[in-house]
Amino acid sequence: HSSKKTYSCRVPCLFWMVVLTKWKMRLLFPSIITIVLMLLSALHLYNKRDQQATHINVMQNLSDLYVIGTKESSEEENYTNTVTMNTTWRCMDYNHIGNRTITSVALLKVHKTGSSTFASILFRFGIRRGLSFIMPKQYHQYWPNTIDKVYKTFYPACKQNKYDILNIHSIYNGRDVLTKYMHTDTYVIATLRHPMDLLLSGLNYYGYVNRLRIMGKTIEDYLDNPQFLVSDWSPMNSMSYEIGLKDFNIPSGLKKSSLESDLKYTEEVERFLNWTEDNVDFFMISEKFDESLILLKDRLGWRIEDMIYFSLNTAASPPERNNVDTDTLLIKTKEFSYIDYLLYERMKVKLDRMIEEKGDELEVEVSKLRSLNKEFSEFCLERVEVDSTLYGSVKILGNTLRGDRKDNRCCVETRFNEIEYVGEIKRYKG
Repeated sequence: HSSKKTYSCRVPCLFWMVVLTKWKMRLLFPSIITIVLMLLSALHLYNKRDQQATHINVMQNLSDLYVIGTKESSEEENYTNTVTMNTTWRCMDYNHIGNRTITSVALLKVHKTGSSTFASILFRFGIRRGLSFIMPKQYHQYWPNTIDKVYKTFYPACKQNKYDILNIHSIYNGRDVLTKYMHTDTYVIATLRHPMDLLLSGLNYYGYVNRLRIMGKTIEDYLDNPQFLVSDWSPMNSMSYEIGLKDFNIPSGLKKSSLESDLKYTEEVERFLNWTEDNVDFFMISEKFDESLILLKDRLGWRIEDMIYFSLNTAASPPERNNVDTDTLLIKTKEFSYIDYLLYERMKVKLDRMIEEKGDELEVEVSKLRSLNKEFSEFCLERVEVDSTLYGSVKILGNTLRGDRKDNRCCVETRFNEIEYVGEIKRYKG
């Protein structure tokens, strides 16, 4: 009896609920849609914040520092006082960002100019502060493309759809293009090297010399007629090309004599040189690498410990010259890469002026940086000859960690090369 009573009470209730629901559905439907959209939007924001938090956690995980010793230190403590050979190596507050610290930096990574060493410095700086990198999903570089041609292959940016750091090989095509993907106040840096030294280094590193030897040719033969040896990388005005020369009306392959004999090319070269000064904030010179780092430290608002480095991709022995004397090689290289010579000489004069202006203070800081590099290197490394990562026949000085330093995060991170950093970041980004 109670069962029937319960049933008879529930049926009318259910009936009227259905009627009321149908009657009000038209009014409720827009509200339901709005609520669903709000929930989806909230979920998207949550996932985005979670992704950013994950990115920051990843960067912090990468930069967990293994500190040896027990001495406590403060930010104001003199950094050199925290270093004692063979007993302690302390990593200071690497997350430090001061009021003047610039955290958005683009390195125009020019081949064979010392750019890999500075790229490693940028990787450490960015990782320890949770900054975002323009990073290809498939390869470790974008070269020989400009970033606007391959932006769809980037890992997504975490902050305002803008990236903090660019430090992989690509072709530069101006600040206006760069700031579509990076912050508008991005500080742009390029690396340069004396064209003759770059030529010899590149020809040896990329295996040209061995190929020339097999063909019965010399470096001098190659400079006279580079067409018989084709490769992905050409030393002919290579610095200028990677910094943006390809967008100017100067045919590739023109030597000094051809450029100087035609006024339209002379004017276009001058336009390119002026453009580089407008679109690059600072030119590092390989032969003045430590001086460049100290000057950069001041301009970026960084600290001297941010500039500690291990040299990367350094040849184990001086590059071969195929018995070509220096004077002849200098003349032929200047004819071969004339625009690079003009660019290098102009920017070297500017750097020398900055060095002179800073005076004795610069010498003191350079000496301090070199002392820190030496102590840190002796603490962490054994320098041995290894095969190049890219070209197995080329011997470079490898940064092999000492057995008792393989768990020291400071040593591990500083030893990483570009490919290892990229691989590590990709592994965490999934």
